[in-house]
Amino acid sequence: MKKILIPLDGSELAEKALPPALRLAQRTGAGVLLSSIVSDLPPVPLAAGDGELVAGWFDEEEERARTYLETVKGKIKESHPGVAVELHVQLGPVGRTLLAQGTDANVDLITLTTHGRGAWQRAWLGSVADEVIRKAERPVLLLRDGPKSHDLFGDASSPRHVFVPLDGSAAGEQVLKPLAAMLPESGARVTLASILLRPFPLASTYLPHSVEEGTLLQEREKRTESYLHDVAARWNPPGVKVSTTVVASDDVASALLGRTREGDVDLLALSTRGRGGVSRLLLGSVADKLIRGTDLPVLAVRRPVGGADEG
Repeated sequence: MKKILIPLDGSELAEKALPPALRLAQRTGAGVLLSSIVSDLPPVPLAAGDGELVAGWFDEEEERARTYLETVKGKIKESHPGVAVELHVQLGPVGRTLLAQGTDANVDLITLTTHGRGAWQRAWLGSVADEVIRKAERPVLLLRDGPKSHDLFGDASSPRHVFVPLDGSAAGEQVLKPLAAMLPESGARVTLASILLRPFPLASTYLPHSVEEGTLLQEREKRTESYLHDVAARWNPPGVKVSTTVVASDDVASALLGRTREGDVDLLALSTRGRGGVSRLLLGSVADKLIRGTDLPVLAVRRPVGGADEG
């Protein structure tokens, strides 16, 4: 990990991404890129004015943003003197410009904060965070405003327990590479999980039907367990204890969320299939519900176009 992008808008909420991001930078030797985007849409009263007035507003906003980032940089130099800091102020649509910065600067991670107002409400994620998760070509670390995010990377063994849902596809496993770069040298535990969808019960009282149904479920469970063990053996990051779990359920997202609330999980890592902002369904129904339904920090990696769907 060489560079971490941290978007800042001058708010206390956005700045709460700084402590965990800086601790991760210090652990990995990465530099940080502090970014502030000036919206290309001026306030409505100004928009109705002459061009010179509007241009002056943009200049003032860019200078204000640059001064703000310089102040933040000074504080970082005092608290984390070994971390290299770059600044970037740019005019444009916030989400799109931020995504372009991540690509142009070849960052390894985008770290940003958001806050939830309910387990299943789409509104809480925020338009910028929503767009970044759906379209970013780089891994995204989404932090909530709470102790689980604040304490992330807080000591040499954090995160201690990472939960990784997998669906049997190579695309779903793409989250494992950036996750390995974030894990401590020792003391971490990673659970690789898959959920088996229970088939609808056959509308028959004929005993052999029920036996066949149970046998098929057992066979699927064995194949899934074999797959997870294979992934664990292939990945096998040093100093990390990797375990696997398979759960049969008729609601994949609820079952996975239930497992994250067990065993003191402090980071959720998953792959998404967002291919654009036209349809929210493109995020993938399972990934979408997990990201919006958890209060944990989330490491999200977008699958390439053509990747397999979430299971």
